Amino acid sequence: MQPQEQLRELLELARQAGIEVRLGPARAEGEMPGGGLVSLRGREVLFLNSQAAVADRVAAVAAALKGRRQIEESFILPELRALIDAQEHQT
Repeated sequence: MQPQEQLRELLELARQAGIEVRLGPARAEGEMPGGGLVSLRGREVLFLNSQAAVADRVAAVAAALKGRRQIEESFILPELRALIDAQEHQT
């Protein structure tokens, strides 16, 4: 599976998990160059850096999905599961 396709599939999983996804240029660089998950007014929002490499965005979405019950208990393509499992949980 190509990285762009991985990103598309992971974004769909994030939306199904109730995470709002926003795409735009990052204003600051941090530990997660692809983006990061925040709590905003009681909602989980994943900000993705539109200028980051696709691989970095894939890692950011996978990290946001790590440890979520609906992800852990659902069938997910093995390749996507491996991407999620390889990430450190983002807090």
